[in-house]
Order: sequence, then structure tokens, then C-alpha cells
Amino acid sequence: MRRKNCAQSYERHTFLRSLITNLDMHQMKKNIRFLIKKMSFGLVTLLWTPMILAQVFQVPPIDKNSLGSADPTMTFLWEGKDAKAVLLLIPGGEGHIGITPDRKDLGGFYKQVLGRLSNPALSTGSFDVVIFDSPQPLLSSSNYPFSRLTPDHLSRVESVVLFYKEKLKKPIWLMGHSNGAVSITAFYKDLQKRNKDDLIEGLIFSGGRNGASFGASINKPLLFLHHEKDGCINTTPNNSQAVFKQSKEINLAQTAYQWISTGEPEAKNPCQSGHHMYFGAGHEVAKAIEAFVLPFYSTQN
Repeated sequence: MRRKNCAQSYERHTFLRSLITNLDMHQMKKNIRFLIKKMSFGLVTLLWTPMILAQVFQVPPIDKNSLGSADPTMTFLWEGKDAKAVLLLIPGGEGHIGITPDRKDLGGFYKQVLGRLSNPALSTGSFDVVIFDSPQPLLSSSNYPFSRLTPDHLSRVESVVLFYKEKLKKPIWLMGHSNGAVSITAFYKDLQKRNKDDLIEGLIFSGGRNGASFGASINKPLLFLHHEKDGCINTTPNNSQAVFKQSKEINLAQTAYQWISTGEPEAKNPCQSGHHMYFGAGHEVAKAIEAFVLPFYSTQN
């Protein structure tokens, strides 16, 4: 009996020790994963800092008398060391970020998705990246951002294009994300009417707003980007595909469509976060832009 009790006690002790060891190992693995994640984030941050130059530029209006406001348009520039082209983003939402002259950096979607295109540690570093910031919120009316069709807004887009075309002496690729797609389609149609479409080199229609489309003709390289799991009701993948097919039929230049599949959802408004904003998919988006744009400059020294 005594031996039996001892054996049972030993078995219980062995079982508990094994359980505790497994629990400790599980916790240890979680701790290691957490540390690796933190170290990776720190490494990315460390790599970012010395590689690129970030600046704010205030762009004066072309014609102050024709605009609703004489305020300058604020822009944020990440300048690449050996950039071949300028990527100019017209943001979605209300288009008003609130950039101030002393701003040192932009985070979130702007840096993690687009800013990396100027950083040779995170991409080929082949782009200067400019973020456009409307002085006033571009409010929606009747559930559509008609304020992006106004002479005031389109004139501001042109003033920024001209400013950076002169400053950086490089071709301008105009990108519109979400509501920003309304801006770039309207702006391109306006340039065509005035025979000034040579101001821009190409267009990127990203996560485009339902209803945004080009005119009866296009003659610019055109890239469509859209996350296959975009959950925003105003920017459906089906609508994006329809605009792509229509544009491809009439575009005299190259037209391509690239699905984005990586990234993660977020427990927030699906039109302001997660897949719609390419959360966690910055690397894939940057690769898609590089793959489409850079071949146009492959023969350049």
C-alpha cells in the first residue's frame, strides 16, 4: 500500500511538473514572438530615419482670385535619394489631413504604404512621394464628394503638380485613393479639355470611389489597385473592376489591374481602416506600384 501511494504521488508530481513546464514553454513562446515583433518594428523605424528626407512645402494657389480661399495648399514630401519619378497622392475621406509647416513625419497609411517607396531600405527607393492636403475638408453632398469637382479643388491639384514638376524635375504620377479617385479622374478630364494632359505622366486609381470614372478617351499609363477584401460599401471591388474594363477598352496606353491580397482587417469603420486602407499590406502595394511604373524608366541611366 505504501509503495502504491508513493507511486501515485510520484505520478501526480510528474504530471503537474509536465503541465507547468508546458505552460511555461507556451508563455515563453508568446513572449519571444512579442519581442521579435517589437524588435522588427524598431528595426524598421531605425532603418527609416537616416535614409530619406521629409519636408513640408506650402504651395500657393495658381490664381487666388478664382479660388474659394487664398490659403496655400500644404504638401508633405518624402524625397528619395535616386528617385526616377514623383508619386503624388490625393487622399480619400475629406482630403484634409491638417499638415502644419513644422510637421516632421506622417504615420499610418501614408508612411507605411506610400512613404516606403522613397526608402531604399524598404523598397527600391525609386520615388519621391508627395501627399496633398486640402486646406478645407472636402465634404460629401448627397453621399458623393462633389466638392472634389469644383474649380477650387482642381486648381489646387494643378498648382501642386506644377510646383513639384518644377521643383523636382521628374515625371508626375498622380494617385487617387478612395474619394481621391474622384479627384484624379475629374482632374484628368479637365486637363484633356484644356490640352494640358502632358502635365502628368501616369495615373493610379486605388480603392476607387464608386461613381468615379474617366471620360471618353484616355492616353496615359493607368494602374488600378484594389484590395480583394475591401469592405467599404462606397468602394466595392466589383465597381473598380467595371471601371477598369471600361478604361482598358478606350485607353491608348497601358492599363493594368492589381488585386491586393495581404494585410489585416481592423475593428473600425471599414471605409477608414483595414483592407480598404491596405493595413498591413504596404509591402505588396509598393511592389505593385514599382512593378507597373519602373519599367517605363528601365532604359534610363
